[in-house]
Amino acid sequence: MISPRYHVASTIAVFFALGLGIFLGSIIVKDDTLVRHQQSLIDEIESEFTLIRQDREALHQRLAATEAQLKDSIEFAETMLPRLVSHKLEGKSVAVVVPANGLSRDETELLTATLRDAGASISNVVHISKRLQPVSPEDTEELKNRFGLDKNSSGAVGQRLADSIAWLVTYGDPSHFPEADLLFYSEYLEMDSFDEARCDAVIIAGGSNDPAHTPHNTDILLIKAFQRLNVPAVIVESQNVSFSFMDDYRLLGIPTIKQINTPMGRLSLIEELAPIVEGT
Repeated sequence: MISPRYHVASTIAVFFALGLGIFLGSIIVKDDTLVRHQQSLIDEIESEFTLIRQDREALHQRLAATEAQLKDSIEFAETMLPRLVSHKLEGKSVAVVVPANGLSRDETELLTATLRDAGASISNVVHISKRLQPVSPEDTEELKNRFGLDKNSSGAVGQRLADSIAWLVTYGDPSHFPEADLLFYSEYLEMDSFDEARCDAVIIAGGSNDPAHTPHNTDILLIKAFQRLNVPAVIVESQNVSFSFMDDYRLLGIPTIKQINTPMGRLSLIEELAPIVEGT
């Protein structure tokens, strides 16, 4: 049990501490020490904020100047690119295959414009709307029946689709291709055909903005399909894609070009493509 003497002593100690605190506080306030200390802290904080604001403004100015220089450099590169690639693909015909979410329409147009500047003709531009494997159950059954595949061969449907697309791109006119109607009807393909039916090389757009995209379901199936037809292929990626698969593509021994949406990327493509198609 706690004795009354302990209660009295603890109460006196509390009041003594409180009185001492009040006494010391009154001395500090009376001498204006606390006020001056607080003002000093405020002045230091304001000075720090001023320096931070000045640094931020200077950084913003440098960033704006760098962005302006970068913009000028890109515009200059775009102006010079047609001269740098001129005649490098003269007399050659190139196809472009764009799986879903690979290149945007604007990026595809920039790519084909550079190919034309290099002297190439465009045989066709194919936009693939769906992943080739796995396909929907309805499409799988229809495609297996059309291709004459066994009921247990669902895994072969994607590669068979890729083979059909590669054949269509390589040999041209869809009206002479028995499986073309099914590919278009099932909305796997959109195809922009041009005058030149011959295909000396194909450019495949890799990468994707689709988190569910895996290269083994479309891109790699296409690469293998063109390799079986002995059609030279180069795979390209835009720097705007969220998911890059360059390491997967390189395992197949295919040339790869990054940042195809930039002038330097497209120049690299032409430089890579020129010797490949020289023997075709």
